[in-house]
Amino acid sequence: MSTYIREFKLEVATQANTKGSRLLSKQFNVSSRQIRYWCLVFRLHGEHAFLHKRKPYTKEARLEMIQRMKREGWSLTYTSAFFDLSSPGMLSEWFSAYNSGKLTHSKPTRVNMSKSAKAKSSKEMTEKELREELEYLRAENAVLKKWNALAQKKQTAKKQK
Repeated sequence: MSTYIREFKLEVATQANTKGSRLLSKQFNVSSRQIRYWCLVFRLHGEHAFLHKRKPYTKEARLEMIQRMKREGWSLTYTSAFFDLSSPGMLSEWFSAYNSGKLTHSKPTRVNMSKSAKAKSSKEMTEKELREELEYLRAENAVLKKWNALAQKKQTAKKQK
């Protein structure tokens, strides 16, 4: 559930164009990252932003969002804003579930890819198979970077305590 009401988000997003996210962050005690996300949603949807029309999100809707993100090469943040999700964190969770095979009934992509990689060398693979493997490796790399960043953030927080 969203902590902030729609009217507040609209007001902050419109003010951010002139005042900037850092100033508003201090003024309203909201992270500047959250404000920048609201600005992106507002830029994409205008006055119709923050309506979350598709709630609750079905498995099919989640898959559609992930597939669109992969097909278009969008970031998690942009995709979340495009589909007017309350936060990019939702899509991040769905993407992790998708990569682990929990979002679909099929086996995880990682298992399928490793089997095909062992079965054929890159010279024996078709262009389509190479593109699929590249797409998978890019997604895996992005997830690993996120996990690494989170681990570093936790280490930094521990050191500061």
